[in-house]
Amino acid sequence: MAERADALIIGGGVIGASIAWHLTRQGRKPVVFDRGLLGSGNTGRSAGGIRAQFTTETNIKLSLYSIAFYERFKEILGADAEFHQVGYLFLAVTPEQRKQFEARVAFQRKLGVEVSFLGREEVAKRWPFLVIDDVTGATWSAKDGFAGPYEVTIAFANAAKRGGALFHEQAEVTEIVAERGRIRGLKTSLGEFSSDVVVAAAGPAVPALVKPLGIEVPVVPYRRHLFMTETFPGIPDGIPFIIDSGTGLYFRKETGGIMMGMVDKSDPPTFNTNVDDGYLEKLVEAALTRVPLLEKANILNGWAGLYDTTPDHHAIVGAVDEVKGLYLAVGFSGHGFMHSPAIGAALTEMILDGAARSVSLDALSLNRFAAGAVVEETNVI
Repeated sequence: MAERADALIIGGGVIGASIAWHLTRQGRKPVVFDRGLLGSGNTGRSAGGIRAQFTTETNIKLSLYSIAFYERFKEILGADAEFHQVGYLFLAVTPEQRKQFEARVAFQRKLGVEVSFLGREEVAKRWPFLVIDDVTGATWSAKDGFAGPYEVTIAFANAAKRGGALFHEQAEVTEIVAERGRIRGLKTSLGEFSSDVVVAAAGPAVPALVKPLGIEVPVVPYRRHLFMTETFPGIPDGIPFIIDSGTGLYFRKETGGIMMGMVDKSDPPTFNTNVDDGYLEKLVEAALTRVPLLEKANILNGWAGLYDTTPDHHAIVGAVDEVKGLYLAVGFSGHGFMHSPAIGAALTEMILDGAARSVSLDALSLNRFAAGAVVEETNVI
């Protein structure tokens, strides 16, 4: 006899844990499966950034909801999210980027984002360690920042457990079971589980899981590297999360050192999470050009994770029309951690009430690709 649950969630990263906790708040007792340990997948490899500086209404609203949640995280969940509102600083390096940034700020402000456009002189005055010869302007929001991906995931999971959720680690989901267009449950390495609700929140593994049901999910994995320096006092603590829109370099302080990454658009889709040493050379070159002081910083270690990326860099969240009771929460394109509070709240509302109220999920429907209703998020790191 299959074990029965109110909902079955595939994926014990921050998205799965948030959904589980939000379901328990409504009296449901979900069961979560992760093929590794909680938060050990791409969540734990994240840079932990949290920002409202996006270019689409949906992503901005998800961010504003989530930032407000992170500000009250300890009060709500009784645990420290390690949320540091150091701000995000995006550097423009061409006249075209400056125009785009000015338009972006106007759009974000209309939606309630506290963001401003800074001239080159202001950037030089506030962050003198930056080389700004080529900088044409910057956008700055003090409410952005970063938090601890592992800490947040475990806090959601522990609160969900207190509410009656079960978490199975090192448990492989082998099949999503559906009959006559309706969810029946899951086959796993621990046996069969039955439920009318299955949430697929396992990042890049989701397309292969739902394909046998005839569902195509346009998500591909891209590798993203992060490197950490030893403690480096040459750059003060409390600097913003800085993004160089010229090279794709981004960096911030972390436990006294500098965490650095860079988008390499030439990297093809892959499930490979091995560190590429050639990538480090490009990263160091970009970092030293923008911050010469970093020449004195020693690299401590590096790691790589996967972005589960969609064609328009928006997540796919919501019900699947072809299979009643199947819900997707995938394709976050690097924004999953920061948006996890909003996704957990909104998807729970959709599962229980048929509609999301906290933040609309309409624009994140899987149907948008077939319908041609695609709006691209262009401010992707």
